Amino acid sequence: MSSNPPDSKNFSLYWDKYTFMLFRDYLEDGDREKITAKILQKVEKIRKTYTGEVMPYMKEQRDYLKEKLKDRVIFDIELELDSRLLVGSGSPSILEVGMTFSRNYGVPIIPSSALKGCFSHYCFEKEIFSKEEYKTIFGQDISQDPENVCGSVLFLDAFPTSGLKFGLDVVNNHFQRYYMDGEIPNDWYNPVPVVYLTLTEGVFRFTVISIDRISSELSSKIKTSFVDMISSYGIGSKTNYGYGRFKKGN
Repeated sequence: MSSNPPDSKNFSLYWDKYTFMLFRDYLEDGDREKITAKILQKVEKIRKTYTGEVMPYMKEQRDYLKEKLKDRVIFDIELELDSRLLVGSGSPSILEVGMTFSRNYGVPIIPSSALKGCFSHYCFEKEIFSKEEYKTIFGQDISQDPENVCGSVLFLDAFPTSGLKFGLDVVNNHFQRYYMDGEIPNDWYNPVPVVYLTLTEGVFRFTVISIDRISSELSSKIKTSFVDMISSYGIGSKTNYGYGRFKKGN
């Protein structure tokens, strides 16, 4: 393994591979503040030079798909972040808190599986759709055991289109010795702050299409419910702390 890996403009490659190589010396010294500062500097450099190149290309690809499937597009909207966003926090990361990036394009994304899963849970919990509508959308009969059936609605990965910015947040672990070593939790343990990367600003594009034709009434209901979910319920990690909310837009 090279001690000086080549510079990378791809977020995904840098985050998943190079950070562990570039900062292993800092890890050995236990200097986490230096690790965080270096990563944030690099991420900001990549954001300024790379995202401006790749996001227009992603837009072009989505526009092409939208045009080819124009009769089946349920909605295609852009929404602006109204709070911090963190998707993929459980992924491996040198900062202990991960983030999801597109493997090919290297920009932070909200995976289609996360969108569908969150929306499914939201609709089930709020009883927004009838049993028939729910099965049409998600392929699952909520009155029976889960079925491995494809629904008629397809959620695409949401990706940033403009205004992308990163920032740091911190969580204080007060009982690390309890979680790591099984010791009895006590008030005199020193807190262990973990500083991690989040998205603080950005506009994301959400696209949902239908595999089978559905009614315009159901399409409108899906769009309205999805926007309500993403603005009030949120998506990703730490939604109970206000993360993952988007503005409804005009």
